[in-house]
Amino acid sequence: MRTFEWLMVVLSLPALGWTLLARRIWPFWIRLATLAALLMLPVHAWLEGAHWQMIPIYLAILLLLLPFMRPTWSGRSVLYTATVSMTLLVCGLAFCYTLPMFHVLSPTGPFPIATRTLYFVDPNRQETHPHTPHHNREVVVQVWYPSATRTGPHAFYRQWKETDFRSTYQAVLKTDAILDAPIAPGRFPVILFNHAWRGFRNRSSYILQELASQGFIVVGVSHPYNAAIVELHDGSRADGRTQVDLGDFYSKPTLTLEQRLNLAHNELRIQTDDDKFVLNEFTAIDHSATDPLAGHLDLTHVGAFGHSFGGSVSAELASEDQRVVSAIVLDGVLHGPVAEIGLPKPLFRIQAEAPEMPPGSELSPIQSTRVHAQMSILGETALAASFRKFGGYQVVIRGIDHENFSDKGFFSPFHSLSGIGTLPQSRAATIINAYVVAFFLQTLKAQPQPLLANPQQPFPEVVRFQSWQSQAAPTTSPVSR
Repeated sequence: MRTFEWLMVVLSLPALGWTLLARRIWPFWIRLATLAALLMLPVHAWLEGAHWQMIPIYLAILLLLLPFMRPTWSGRSVLYTATVSMTLLVCGLAFCYTLPMFHVLSPTGPFPIATRTLYFVDPNRQETHPHTPHHNREVVVQVWYPSATRTGPHAFYRQWKETDFRSTYQAVLKTDAILDAPIAPGRFPVILFNHAWRGFRNRSSYILQELASQGFIVVGVSHPYNAAIVELHDGSRADGRTQVDLGDFYSKPTLTLEQRLNLAHNELRIQTDDDKFVLNEFTAIDHSATDPLAGHLDLTHVGAFGHSFGGSVSAELASEDQRVVSAIVLDGVLHGPVAEIGLPKPLFRIQAEAPEMPPGSELSPIQSTRVHAQMSILGETALAASFRKFGGYQVVIRGIDHENFSDKGFFSPFHSLSGIGTLPQSRAATIINAYVVAFFLQTLKAQPQPLLANPQQPFPEVVRFQSWQSQAAPTTSPVSR
């Protein structure tokens, strides 16, 4: 909880305690504390932003208006009011603990960071997702970049229209990035980020902010109708939450392997073309006479990375677009043409140590289990073949799960809501950031990184680190712990 939220709770406790325990008329100092709690409410809403977890606390404080306005009021009515207020206060505190106003890992690089959101409409492509309006394909991007200043209003974590009821609090949650601040002097390599299936462009913001602080311009791409919710340039919303979840093999168990592969390949084509279009738009921006980013985009050194399916998109983009120098796959595999031919560029896969499926699962009579195993085998085989043929890196980290690569690990202390592994999210984020930054510093800024050359890794949580040279076996062995 934030400063004014705690003050509201603390200042309301004397009145509640006095009423419940002493059961006498409020003395002056309690009336004063209660008045301060009431005045804190609009101050909190103005400076910090109201959110639904606090609704029971708001109601508890407003109920205190009744005995406050009638200082001689006593008896059952005031006792009942205090009991209800205390119950509401406890509920509000429970909500705030379960889904707190979180703060992701702060960036550690030498640059302060800023962010801005841009809207692009592709005149050469029509929207092809089923059950969507017939219009040109639109792509929304959020850019994080080194800032020329450390002062200014900070950006909110998400836009209001891009949330549902449970996540509305994220639209009043401040980030480390300054909104629309001027960019720092110099040219900076560009990195595209692709979200996971039904994710959103900043769901791994702890990585995006860290990269920007290290001197990169990071472009988080929203892929409408695959992303959860995207606010388009006209204020309408593109909602992708109703589509089939590619990675959930049990909610739609009747889908065959071929149907899932077709679903993946069709979306891969759309998103890869989105990324190419975005790079074309940024080329135009760099040559613009008026855009604030003009002259600062180093488009000769472009990287791409993504979480889960977004990693597949990033590898495919690197395969098809000569502007893209290197790619990272975060806890994902390869799909599409790049899975068949491999990636002849630096490729890095950072992976959670997941339990292996039982042998023979690809032959299981249960279709959902069989298809899951078959898709996993296809993806892993494609990655292994690419590493053997063209080289690359792979790291496996113990104690993390799929959602450790996203901000969801910061959303709640409860595993059922965060979806993370046994490793605390702050520690997992520190390790993941170290490898992502090292890889892009080496491949985009030509700064050799000991972390990618030393078989003795500094993190005890790393259980396997492998690097391949082109047409060679791994140059290091799994790390023994």
